[in-house]
Amino acid sequence: MKDFKPYLVPVTILIIIDQAVKLLIYNMFMDIRFTFGFLKFHPVQNTNLSFAGNFIDILSNMWVMVIINIIVIGLLITGYKFYKYKVNHVSNSVKLIVIFGLAGSICSLIDKLFWGGSLDFIQITGFFTFDFKDCYLTIFEIIFIILGLLYNRHISISEYLNYWTKKNTGKGIL
Repeated sequence: MKDFKPYLVPVTILIIIDQAVKLLIYNMFMDIRFTFGFLKFHPVQNTNLSFAGNFIDILSNMWVMVIINIIVIGLLITGYKFYKYKVNHVSNSVKLIVIFGLAGSICSLIDKLFWGGSLDFIQITGFFTFDFKDCYLTIFEIIFIILGLLYNRHISISEYLNYWTKKNTGKGIL
């Protein structure tokens, strides 16, 4: 896990910000609403556990979503280890992917296990309500998609799977 030591502080700070803001809102501001341009402060407890949970019942099941959340964290960790195996230098954009991906995924897991869902509080007028964790995950997704489109010929999913299934290299997942 020494590969992740440089990310410990920024990921922890983002998690603390997300959870501290939620604690503050939950304890002091749940009944307050105000609008700032096209954004609204509108706290709401989202118990659907995911955006897709609004449309697909199984994705509102606590344990299904916890398992999916753990798998996503595992894919982030193993994907980063594979990336480091392939390249000599980790770019700043990949560092941001790791930071925002891990922070968002860990916040999501905390929300499910300790809040029973997400305490969302930022609303785009006429659309959906979200929180800082959702912002972290959106940043992660945008950078990941852009890099995936730009460098899809350099690293493939089959290469990733082959790397982790090699039995005699000593570099397996466990």
